[in-house]
Amino acid sequence: MKVSILLLGLGQLLLLVSKKSSTAIRVHCRDVERIHEDHIHYCCKHPDGHNDVTEQCAKQTKFKLPSRDEEAIEDLTVDHVMTGTCFAKCVFDHYNFMDNDKLNMTAVRNHYQTTYKEDPEYVKEMISAFNLCHSKSEDATAEFLSTSIVRAFSSSAYSCKPMPSVVLACVIHRFFHNCPRNRWSNTTECVETLAFSKKCKDVLTTM
Repeated sequence: MKVSILLLGLGQLLLLVSKKSSTAIRVHCRDVERIHEDHIHYCCKHPDGHNDVTEQCAKQTKFKLPSRDEEAIEDLTVDHVMTGTCFAKCVFDHYNFMDNDKLNMTAVRNHYQTTYKEDPEYVKEMISAFNLCHSKSEDATAEFLSTSIVRAFSSSAYSCKPMPSVVLACVIHRFFHNCPRNRWSNTTECVETLAFSKKCKDVLTTM
């Protein structure tokens, strides 16, 4: 099988890590072991560190966060969030993001514009992600409920309404998928991950 050379869109710019080298990364879609999806949160700049809300919700719902220094929602992978329906509901309830089982975009905008006003680019990206995921939430919920992993968790004591989890997973995906070029880290691992996600679509859930 011939090796494909990936030089598309944003990936083309990010692959030029060194001014001395313009060699594209060679990507094999079957070589998934090289890509660590749980490291993607290191690649796109976002507010990080200790978060009282996510930590409290994780304890209440027995949801495992990556570490005490990685408690932002962007530190989680899509797969992880999709199994944490009660965790996502707890976080959304705290911020009043849900109103009668529907996403409250007014509350979302107020939260990000107030809490992260020092980082307007991040605010713009997150509100945009929530807007997009809000419009797709009903179809996404139906699809989510039909998956085997949800059926397996449906009888669990920690199984809650899936809408917050669906929206949160979608937001995480959109945030990393649309990460502004100036916020993406040009480490070798991040450049390889970006190239892999663009070449091998639908292999990674978080991008």
